[in-house]
Amino acid sequence: MTETWTVLSLLNWAAPYLEKNGSSSPRLDAELLLAKVLDCQRLDLYLRFDKPLASSELASFKKLILERRQGVPVAYLLGEKEFWSLSFQVSPAVLVPRPETEHLVEASINFLEEKFPTGCGVLDLGTGCGNIILALAHQFSDRTGFSWLGIDSRPAALEVAALNARQLKLEEVSWLASDLFASLAPENSLFGLVVANPPYITSAEMAGLPPEVQREPAAALDGGLDGLDFYRRIANDARNFLRPGGGLIFEVGDGQAADVKKILASNGYSAISGLFDLARCERVVMGVN
Repeated sequence: MTETWTVLSLLNWAAPYLEKNGSSSPRLDAELLLAKVLDCQRLDLYLRFDKPLASSELASFKKLILERRQGVPVAYLLGEKEFWSLSFQVSPAVLVPRPETEHLVEASINFLEEKFPTGCGVLDLGTGCGNIILALAHQFSDRTGFSWLGIDSRPAALEVAALNARQLKLEEVSWLASDLFASLAPENSLFGLVVANPPYITSAEMAGLPPEVQREPAAALDGGLDGLDFYRRIANDARNFLRPGGGLIFEVGDGQAADVKKILASNGYSAISGLFDLARCERVVMGVN
């Protein structure tokens, strides 16, 4: 007789299986993947614990669990990730948005409210899926004085960002394929804010990253020998593209804030400061042109 798999029995099988194979959030992973298969909200699973799965649903779920066991990020399997209470499409072409990056958005909103409340140009370098610039554009969607530009060197990433803009009905955001500032002319591109979450993993650390992180684009992670290559490049060039009083705001890796502040200081920025995340790590560093 064929065993009948219910929602509860599947979760009770999948969670220990994923934990044994290295997942740091096995129950959550299993619930999210099963909710995807059943096309329901995760919390709805609790209302249908006794529901038996059809053979096609069972096959789809086990396929996702096997892919998760192999290190594929849950966000790639779901095709989406929540950030700033918005849903973003993601794919292996882009970095998965992290909760700590919301501190970068928060700092950017506060800066714009204080310095440029009636609007300015805002540039997001290395935009990936567009989560940072689109979160900002959504926050200021009731104001007409802003312009928004997301830059990435990878056309595949910009395709994902443009898709997210359409789905969020934020098609006023523009996109440009460029190696940082290379395709911008300074005289036509003065921004009130340049924001970036650049690659900041050291090259030596890349091989030791968790398997699921190694599935993400290396170009969005590898920050060079000391992890600071992109901070130096951006800080050196950004002043040519910033209005007087404009801000440069970075997300930084653990323990990098002091070095990034020195980079900003050596390039002539003023009012250099930092913002701590919930773990008391200095996660955001900013300076003013």
